[in-house]
Amino acid sequence: MRPSHSSIPRIYPARRILHPPNTRCSKPSIPRQFSHKSPRLLGVLHAAPRPQLPFLYPTSRGLNGQIFRFFTISSNHKKFIKETARLTVKFTFVFWLISTCFTIASLGILSERQERAFPSPPEWSLWTRFRFRRGKWWEIPENNEDEGFPNWARLYAEYEHALKRLEDPSKDGSDVVEQQEGGLLVPGVGKAGFDLTAKSEQWRQGYYEVLMGMARAAERMEGWVTDKKRNNAWAPEFIASPSNPRPKATPPGMPVPPEEDEQLTITDPPESFYLKVLTSKGFTSHQRLTAALSYADWLSFKKLPDSAEEMYRWALDIAISGLPTPDPSTIINPTTAILSSTAPKELITPNLIHAATTLATHYASTGNIASALPIYVSVLRARLHASPAPPSPPPPPKDSSLTGTLVGLFHAPPYPSLPSTGDEPLLRRPEDECEEAALKNYIGEILFATAGTSSQRRQGLNWVREGVSTAKSAQTLDSITADPERRKKCQLCEEVGLESWGKIMTYLAAEAREKRDQATAGGIKGLGSRLWGRGKLDEEVEELEGEEEGVVMRLAKLRQRMRKEEYEDMDRKYARTFVF
Repeated sequence: MRPSHSSIPRIYPARRILHPPNTRCSKPSIPRQFSHKSPRLLGVLHAAPRPQLPFLYPTSRGLNGQIFRFFTISSNHKKFIKETARLTVKFTFVFWLISTCFTIASLGILSERQERAFPSPPEWSLWTRFRFRRGKWWEIPENNEDEGFPNWARLYAEYEHALKRLEDPSKDGSDVVEQQEGGLLVPGVGKAGFDLTAKSEQWRQGYYEVLMGMARAAERMEGWVTDKKRNNAWAPEFIASPSNPRPKATPPGMPVPPEEDEQLTITDPPESFYLKVLTSKGFTSHQRLTAALSYADWLSFKKLPDSAEEMYRWALDIAISGLPTPDPSTIINPTTAILSSTAPKELITPNLIHAATTLATHYASTGNIASALPIYVSVLRARLHASPAPPSPPPPPKDSSLTGTLVGLFHAPPYPSLPSTGDEPLLRRPEDECEEAALKNYIGEILFATAGTSSQRRQGLNWVREGVSTAKSAQTLDSITADPERRKKCQLCEEVGLESWGKIMTYLAAEAREKRDQATAGGIKGLGSRLWGRGKLDEEVEELEGEEEGVVMRLAKLRQRMRKEEYEDMDRKYARTFVF
């Protein structure tokens, strides 16, 4: 008998309760029980532990745990970081080593080139020679790329470091001692002068170059101030003083000048260096003469003609003291500085000629023409009657082979021969024609300015013409063509002569036109004689104007050529990285 449907219980399969999408189930979801158990408990209850999945059970760390997991580094990542750090340190060290070696090599090459261009005494220490070479280096305008002119404050600091070491007995001045009388006291300067006789000539020559370099820098930096840090320098126009009650404002980007109590002068006065050369024992006559003339030029620039004349006189006394004769009055008059026409030519020295010429130039610039003219004439006579100099030996050929170049790089260059003392007999060299041309120009200008008659004026004009011709012919000499400085000097001498010649012709042409106009301004009486004389005056005016025009054209061409050569020289210098 089949059982009835009512007696058999019906089993329904479990159905999934569907809820509307926007309704929330009132019965909370029951999480899986193993997710609430700790990993240790799970490992104990089950022989075969189920995989521990941290993301299936809640953690107590919350947000901190998420941040911690964010900074968690895997083993591969750690290995990558370690390898990257090791390679970074390795290549950084290699790059630093290569760059350091390259910097040291570059500094050594530059220092070697500077040593060959500006030789320093081998007795000096390495640091003193380095400072000296840097001072010489910065004195060349082309090596100052930012300014375009020498940074005198910087090179003064370099020379100052070298000077302190040279005068320090514990460094390079071991045998530099004060003079036996305790040193000379110079008013306003202090103690000056040392006894350098124990030092070699090369050491004294280098010491002299340092002093003269500091003197040149002190002349340019007079009135400049700095602060205690010595990082900036201010020109006199930015500093308030009795002579400058309303100073200028500093340019944008430059700090304002310090207060008066914090201002420090950058350099010592120039006379302190010149007088140190003049009062030290061991310098040659030429070195002392050059220092005296430089100091005299500085005093003349400062509008102190009386003090400048005293220094020119001191320079003349230095030159006279080096004459090889017990009676210098037979060679030169110490009072008028006129060279004797009967003086033996072997007793006239270059120092004497130089000192007398500069004194005559000072007389001419201050208006004392009567004293300047005879000195110029006597100096020119002495130069023209001097014995000719023997031909100079040709320079030794330079070894341009690879072996010679390598040997020259690793071999220290010898210190050049020292300049002459200036007490040897005067010799006439071909390159001295520029000096003779300058003397002729001076004599012609003075004669024309002081002439009272037309014949004397004509004589002065002839002197100027001869001076221009001498300067022009000197530029064709091989010894002058090969030396750019001498060639420029001869060109300047020719320019000055042409300018004087042109002014003279302008004056003479104007005077001739005035005479012609006066001759034609008369009445009817004597008309024929005036007409006949006017023809000659017209010819004279035309001749003078034609010569004037020719001189002006020559002067314009010369200046154009000089300007072109100057621009080409500047292009060549600034095209190079360094100029020696």
